[in-house]
Amino acid sequence: MFCPYCSKLNTKVLESRSISNRIRRRRECIECNNRFTTYEEAVIHLKVIKKDNREQEFDVKKVERSIERACGKISGEKIQELTRRIEQKLLSKKNDTLKSSEIGKTILQELRRFDTVAYLRFASVYKSLDDPEQIKKELNTIIKR
Repeated sequence: MFCPYCSKLNTKVLESRSISNRIRRRRECIECNNRFTTYEEAVIHLKVIKKDNREQEFDVKKVERSIERACGKISGEKIQELTRRIEQKLLSKKNDTLKSSEIGKTILQELRRFDTVAYLRFASVYKSLDDPEQIKKELNTIIKR
């Protein structure tokens, strides 16, 4: 690790701490004795194939925003936990490309377990439920489970 003060490579780690999905490391330069903090975060290169066959990078923030909209007023910690579970399920498929429909189905599965109203909100957009009969049918599937 380069020291930001003197650009030498000789640094040591004083303390490591896990913060959500990152690792915070407190470091000290052996040469100039200055201390600084670094953060490590895994970078995942996952491609998403959209319905129109366009390809784009997977963005976990999009998943998080969708969950926020579906859940309404809920704590940020619970949304992050739910997002992390969805991300782990998607990464466990061990593919470097995913269809957007797979992502949507995974979100639906997790929301069904977490909050049925949030599930219904997400499903109404994801499945394009325009007709009240379609919404009623979806409600009946939730009630049966």
